[in-house]
Amino acid sequence: MPQDYIETITVEVPQIVQVPFEIEEPKEVFEDVTIDVPFVVEVEQHYEAPEISFVDVETDVPEEQTVSVMVDVPVEIEVLKERRVPVTIEVPVEVEVPVEVDQEITEQRAVLEDIDVEVPVAVEYEEKIPSPPCHWHDIKHSHDVRVGLTHTHHHKD
Repeated sequence: MPQDYIETITVEVPQIVQVPFEIEEPKEVFEDVTIDVPFVVEVEQHYEAPEISFVDVETDVPEEQTVSVMVDVPVEIEVLKERRVPVTIEVPVEVEVPVEVDQEITEQRAVLEDIDVEVPVAVEYEEKIPSPPCHWHDIKHSHDVRVGLTHTHHHKD
């Protein structure tokens, strides 16, 4: 005698679940940066400059004299003569000279810094749904099913 029964088909359905997930995003941070920048400053510097002045100096200059002497050879006589001659003397003079001096300048610059950010990411889980009973039985079957209980039929895909 033909018997009607309900066939059970199991289908796996994906499910979307929110799971915390960390990614890194850049963050703008301002940081102090110190740079040495040279600049010119006027500074006093002393040095000695030569100065010309006259000094009395004695030099020996021969002077010719005519003397009537009974000598066959002329005679030379040295005469002392004073004359003014220029002489170099060094005198200190103040002069302003440019000098390089380091000046400290503080500058603010934007710096990228990585920070941790939590972003929810969808994760798929596959969950098997148990097979529902195919039908209730009132009569005893040949495949060990008792009256008042349910059973399922497993089909190969």
